Amino acid sequence: MRLRGAALRAAAVLAGGALVASSVLVPAVPANASAADLPALSGVTVGGQACGADPVTVVRDRQGSDELPFTAELDVEPYAGVSRVMVVARDALDDVVATRTYETYDRVVEESIRADDLTDNAVNTLRVSVLAEDGTSGPAAECTFLLRRGPLAELSVVPVLGAETVYTSWSSRGGVGVAGAFAIVAPQSPDTVAFAYGYAAEDTAEPAVWTTVPATEHAVIPFVPTTTGQQVVKVAEVDETGLIGVATSLKVYVARPERAETVPPAVIARKLTDTQPDDDLVTVRLTLTDDLVAVAGQATLYDGATQLGRTTFDARVKDVVLRQSQIGPGHRDLRVEYEQFAGAPTVTTTLRVCVASCPFTGGSATVRSTWSSTTGDPSYNSSYEAVAQGFSPTPASYTYQWLRNGAAIKDATSKQYLSSPADIGHSISVRITAQGPTMSPRSVTSTPFTVKPRDGMHVNYDLSPVGSSLSSSYCYCTASDGQSTGRAGSGRAAQALVAFPSSQSYTTGLVPPTSAESEMPAAFWFETEGYVQGRGWVGPKAKNGIYYVGSIGEQRRLEAFRITPGGPHAPFYDVWYRVYVPKYGWLGWAKNGEAAGTTGFGYGVEDVQIRVLPKGKAPATSGTGNAPFYDKATQNQVTVQPYLRPAGWKTTVHGGSTAGLTSTSQRLNAVRVDVDGQRYSGGVQVSAKVEGDGWRSWVGDTKVAGTYHRTDRTSAYKMRLTGEMAKQYDIYYRVHVAGTGWLGWAKNGAGAGTESYKYRNTAVQVVLVKKGERPLMSAYGRAAYKR
Repeated sequence: MRLRGAALRAAAVLAGGALVASSVLVPAVPANASAADLPALSGVTVGGQACGADPVTVVRDRQGSDELPFTAELDVEPYAGVSRVMVVARDALDDVVATRTYETYDRVVEESIRADDLTDNAVNTLRVSVLAEDGTSGPAAECTFLLRRGPLAELSVVPVLGAETVYTSWSSRGGVGVAGAFAIVAPQSPDTVAFAYGYAAEDTAEPAVWTTVPATEHAVIPFVPTTTGQQVVKVAEVDETGLIGVATSLKVYVARPERAETVPPAVIARKLTDTQPDDDLVTVRLTLTDDLVAVAGQATLYDGATQLGRTTFDARVKDVVLRQSQIGPGHRDLRVEYEQFAGAPTVTTTLRVCVASCPFTGGSATVRSTWSSTTGDPSYNSSYEAVAQGFSPTPASYTYQWLRNGAAIKDATSKQYLSSPADIGHSISVRITAQGPTMSPRSVTSTPFTVKPRDGMHVNYDLSPVGSSLSSSYCYCTASDGQSTGRAGSGRAAQALVAFPSSQSYTTGLVPPTSAESEMPAAFWFETEGYVQGRGWVGPKAKNGIYYVGSIGEQRRLEAFRITPGGPHAPFYDVWYRVYVPKYGWLGWAKNGEAAGTTGFGYGVEDVQIRVLPKGKAPATSGTGNAPFYDKATQNQVTVQPYLRPAGWKTTVHGGSTAGLTSTSQRLNAVRVDVDGQRYSGGVQVSAKVEGDGWRSWVGDTKVAGTYHRTDRTSAYKMRLTGEMAKQYDIYYRVHVAGTGWLGWAKNGAGAGTESYKYRNTAVQVVLVKKGERPLMSAYGRAAYKR
């Protein structure tokens, strides 16, 4: 009970059948107060209804409020001796459900009782009287009232599958005038006799009209929207008195014209792969749509009029095992009938199955370019993908065979095909074969197209000088296709080399070793190694997504490197490269994994040129004709001392260095050559062509070849290795001729120099090359022996 006008209040909660009340302090009560002195109560109301001689009817809020308010008024102003009010509530069986006393001195009492403690749809009684301090009770005010409360349970409302469309709270469906329906799950209140439903624009709004339907296990209510956008369907229980209970709100979305989303199938059926085709069993998997809010219903499978199997859904996905012997031969269209609940529309779907060897029907094969939106366009790039369409039933898998001029291309059996230069000018197509359990394979071939000429392979590259940082930009490389990228002769050594291929037509997809620094997968065509000062040969590294050989920020020279072609187009291209190093200048061209540069000398790479050429095609010129690579340990096995007339014997040099002078009026008339193998026995023999004698006999290590005490001229030399050294190395040598320059390289006993003595030889170079390595390239294509 709530007491108005009190200066101080204290709240109390009456649990179970108690009332909620407040109490206050009152003036002292005279000891001689009697029941006759106590005032009467009048003006009692319950739930806002004034009590009288006959019971009043009190209807509670159908939204479920449990508080039933009442008021009572004293006939006179309170005076000394009035201290408490007693309230007694009785249900329809006249059982006391609540008794409570309250301190008071105000005329009006306002409180509430719990409706749950009283009898619904029956007459209850409320008695209110004043008490003196000695417990004496004054006249009682009594109120009888018929309590009516609507059902409190919230209903479960689900969309009905099989209606014209299925409206949901997460997808725009249907449209104005497109019918849907909703099902109400069985009533939860025992006194529910009907369901009321109506439509509102918002969740908090009331329907303009309530319509009722009988309360059956799955009552269906129609929904034919008259406007688009969000709609709210409201459903409530109705008791036997017609009172509407708590409403359940369901939001749905009605599509605008031509914007309705597709309603998914109620049931998706597919035949699972038969892992035991001889056991007479086949499994069909049924999957319920997400539009079904609560899993329910059952599905039955038929072959014609023959029932094959049935399942009740207690989960969204159910497997049904059928007997193959019950299904007819060849392709059969099984009918799957789904019923959401008894009396709901039957939703039907079809599943084509085959339990014996059945042919696929239809099917086509096309080729599309993976780099272009134009299907089969061969004019720009070479990356293709096979596309299969139209096979029935849907195959379990496909196999692929790419064809060149109608013949199978070896190892080209993937869905994707990386076309090579070998395809240019020829027709390309793909044969696709559809396969599946119990199915006979079916092959179709795409329409051939002729591969047109394409852009070839290019290379981009750059050097990073010692002390600099590596750019994070993909455009870091500034040189391409044979251009110089460093500073030849500057003395500024490189620390790292970046090199990668590029083409408008061909993809270059070889992945080098992974690196902890890498931020992206590598797609570099080249496999590279670098010879780093103090470290020797090391593989590629990555920084900021850029792959390089060498080092960054460590003050270490890059002294040599190797580039090996890789990836699918390696058989069609060669990579050529050469470097500029101190003392030697531009070295010769190396290719396809050969070393370029020097090791052991401490010379850093100062400049580089790289080219990618079609297989078998070499650079037009070889430049200086130097070897592409000099290893100090290897070349130190050779020493050469030249004799110049008239200056005499000059300083001894090692292999690869120039013995003599390239700019002089003096003549190279004799040499002493010595080969001292570090691991292998053997040496060298030299023969000189001397004026008046011709080719002289071979002389061994350190012996003079030519003449130094006569005026006869020497015009040419021959050299050959002996012993184990001859099995492990080739010896190359060349002669410098005044007015002509360096002649070509001779090796292993061939003549190097001039036939005529009138030419003046001024210098010679000798180089050891491991057996099996590519021959040295002569400067400008010159012959080793000039006639």
